[in-house]
Amino acid sequence: MKGNPRALLTRNGLVPREYFNREIRASWKRCFDIGLDPFGTPKLARIGHLELERLREKNDLVRRLAKIEMGNLHRQIAGSNFTIIFANNEGIILDSIVDFSTSRKEGGRISPGYIWNEGNNGTNALGLVAAIRKPVIVHGDEHYFKEHAGLTCAGAPIYGLEGETVGIIDATSGCRSRQRHTLALVGMSCVTIEKGLFRARHKNNFVFEIHNRREFLGTLQSAMLALDERGFLVEVSRQARFSLQGISLIGRIHFDEIFRTPFKEFLRRLQGGGTVDITDREGSSFAARACNYFARKETVRTAPARFPAQIKEEAIMVCEDPAVRSAMHMVKGAVKLNVPVLIRGETGTGKELMARYAHSISGRMGEFVPVNCAALPESLIESELFGYQDGSFTGAGKGGSKGLVMQARGGTLFLDEIGAMPARVQVKLLRFLDRMEIRPVGETREIRVDIQLISATNAKFTGVDSDGFRADLLYRLNTMEVRLPPLRERRDLEALFVSVAKRFGQAPVLAPEAIELLKAYNWPGNMRELKGILTRLLISCPNRKILADDVRSLLSLQNAEPTREQPKNLADHEREIILEAYERHQGNISAVSRDLGISRNKVYKKLKEARS
Repeated sequence: MKGNPRALLTRNGLVPREYFNREIRASWKRCFDIGLDPFGTPKLARIGHLELERLREKNDLVRRLAKIEMGNLHRQIAGSNFTIIFANNEGIILDSIVDFSTSRKEGGRISPGYIWNEGNNGTNALGLVAAIRKPVIVHGDEHYFKEHAGLTCAGAPIYGLEGETVGIIDATSGCRSRQRHTLALVGMSCVTIEKGLFRARHKNNFVFEIHNRREFLGTLQSAMLALDERGFLVEVSRQARFSLQGISLIGRIHFDEIFRTPFKEFLRRLQGGGTVDITDREGSSFAARACNYFARKETVRTAPARFPAQIKEEAIMVCEDPAVRSAMHMVKGAVKLNVPVLIRGETGTGKELMARYAHSISGRMGEFVPVNCAALPESLIESELFGYQDGSFTGAGKGGSKGLVMQARGGTLFLDEIGAMPARVQVKLLRFLDRMEIRPVGETREIRVDIQLISATNAKFTGVDSDGFRADLLYRLNTMEVRLPPLRERRDLEALFVSVAKRFGQAPVLAPEAIELLKAYNWPGNMRELKGILTRLLISCPNRKILADDVRSLLSLQNAEPTREQPKNLADHEREIILEAYERHQGNISAVSRDLGISRNKVYKKLKEARS
């Protein structure tokens, strides 16, 4: 190539096609047409602090998801002198991770608030993505201004509900190579954010994913679909539109119009966990897996407290132990007064079961809404709990979301692992408890909410702020505090054994000496371990008669005086993991195999060893 492209642009009003690709040439032409001098300097335009905060709030959800991916992306290319940028759809930088090697001059220009659209900075990745809504690389002299010729920038759009750009991720480095692999990493980050937005929009719908190859489920290549409770299509991802080409996905389309398997049958097959095979109306086959079906809220309709016989089965507790009876008595008094309850106890002691019992005897006709605070992404927990209004921020679902607190209105909100709640959400929860009012994101008025709040933790925080949990919030949560004893302290172990065993159908016969051995065991895993051990005993005793030798063999006990669990070798640990998965998947060998990533033959082999 001969000649200076900037001189040719100035003389002829365009750049010959042999210099740059079509997108770059078109961008240079736009910049020239609005009067930018290619031999001049870029405009250093920057918005004010208040406007920056307004834009951050408007783009709150996508921004929080983007910040997570920015950190991941920066770690992926650590040591490569990259700076990672998140901008809104107009190319205004909202956040950046500036590499330590970046010069002070360059670092200042890519800090939050600077405007990198074409009108201010000529052809650059952020401005070009904002203009054409496609992933691009702008390398070296492809930048309109010579001042930026020392940079290589890879940018990609984050797409929203209607295919619009809701944000931009950019990776910028020194001009050494075109770094096409960097553009691929940036694009993957954007798809991850889009999937997070999709799930956030449809947390109250049924979401499932499909792919032609089973091993690609759970990856960025899988397609996602959201349905309402009757099976009508609410939204499909970009990947789903591609995978289901030839099938109408516009309008009020039912699952049965897309796939040959009836919707109810599809749900029934999903109940075993894992993946199922389905075929669309065009004859294409897919593996499918639910993304949120089993994590959705459970609705527990309660009977009035004066009819205890109608308490739901899942809320029935074995309570022959004095400490458990005392806890149940205190909880019963607390829910009558509608005061917050904090349940403490080791993992597996039945804290959620106690919460369900409290809801059942409360007489409340609303829902029981369990929330695992440790399982919710930190970036989403606030909007998950308190909801948001339609259009309150970029990426928000149409119609908004009422949030889990509103879902529990007239019922019970159960916050499990409350100690994992982020500090900023603790402040909002404290404000809510003070007034029992919430203000969803984007709402201007407070909404009164009537709920029974129950929290649970296995942590030992005591109200000292250094524990990472606000003391003033703890004092509100533990208006009534109860403790559930671990199994090793309970006096009703025999009744627990019988109760758990009955859930497997025909109750087994436990020899008296076998019961004594089980009672002597330390039970570090509490109820979860109890269920697992009884499952293994039932597998190894087909005639359902459990003798002392069966228990002694399983627990590796000696002289009938066990006080602690004996060390296990690697094979024992492997067998335990497989047996626990076998119980969790209710005897579904295929589900166990997929869950653990091992062959079906190995599962059968380990089960056979357990029975021998």
